[in-house]
Amino acid sequence: MLAAIEAGESPDAAALRFAVGRSTAYRWVAAARDEGRREAKPMGGGPGPAITGAAEAALRRMLEGKNHLTLAECRDRLAAEAGVRVHPWTVGRALRRIGWT
Repeated sequence: MLAAIEAGESPDAAALRFAVGRSTAYRWVAAARDEGRREAKPMGGGPGPAITGAAEAALRRMLEGKNHLTLAECRDRLAAEAGVRVHPWTVGRALRRIGWT
């Protein structure tokens, strides 16, 4: 779309041609002009991991040796040892992050 506008097509006509909103066309033109950016901004990341530092170290200690804990049991032990109260899925994400499946 930017190439069409730079070739002389109006932002309104380009928006209609490429089936995007007029305001989108004008924002893209402004971003290219002001920032030199011709692609979408990176997506937002959301909140960071809840299990880090001391809590992650406690989780790693729990997993040493033979371990048959469920995610809920890991969550409960993590709350008791590190004071971190999270959902079992959060424990699962932390496990994947540290290389456990």
